[in-house]
Amino acid sequence: MRIRTVLSAAFVGLLAIPAQSRAADPICGDVNTSGTVTTADALSVLKRAVGQPVALQCPAAATPLESGQSECFNEGGDVINCAGTGQDAALKKGVPATYTDNGNGTITDETTGLTWEKLSEDGSIHDEGNVYTWSEALDRVDTLNSQSFAGHNDWRLPNIVEARTLLNFDTFSPAVAPEFDSNCGTGCTVLTCNCIQPDWYWTSTTYQETNEDAWFVDMYNGYTDSTTKTEQNFARAVRGGL
Repeated sequence: MRIRTVLSAAFVGLLAIPAQSRAADPICGDVNTSGTVTTADALSVLKRAVGQPVALQCPAAATPLESGQSECFNEGGDVINCAGTGQDAALKKGVPATYTDNGNGTITDETTGLTWEKLSEDGSIHDEGNVYTWSEALDRVDTLNSQSFAGHNDWRLPNIVEARTLLNFDTFSPAVAPEFDSNCGTGCTVLTCNCIQPDWYWTSTTYQETNEDAWFVDMYNGYTDSTTKTEQNFARAVRGGL
């Protein structure tokens, strides 16, 4: 009875937190990012309060991600001291992406709330070398959902904004965080590696000027453009998001 009373009080406390304070306060309501505030959130807060290693995840404020760039350059392309330049690497505006491997073939960006399909080198539907037309890429997501990949059936092709969150402009070939180019080798599965082609990846976003085209993101250098939907490009599924 005492535990139930404490839990109820914690839950009421969660609901009472003003909306303005939630962005800065780690006790923000939906700390397990389930999409709703439930007693499970209160239990997580209680466990954390008594010293258990429970992660509390709050929805991120509407702030862009950092570009990842860490060096400054002059017009000749030489590396220079960043102090006072006003360049991206000097200011480091935005919030950094932070990744958690879920151990089930997926990886979550804790900053955006997006959970990404990992890609493999095993000849499966997850193989990094598979290419698709735009319609085939959308159909591929339907297959992942019919298979309840990683226990979920709400997978989708990322839109143009979501796909660009994978980019890291401090590197190229591929221009992504190392978590998306990890342990790749012949025969590796989504449980042991996360692979990427430094090439064009489909998004679900149609190009408005020419509706026969769709947007892609080039994971080689971060270039973004559109191409005909009959082109064959790579694909990676996503779910969730804030």
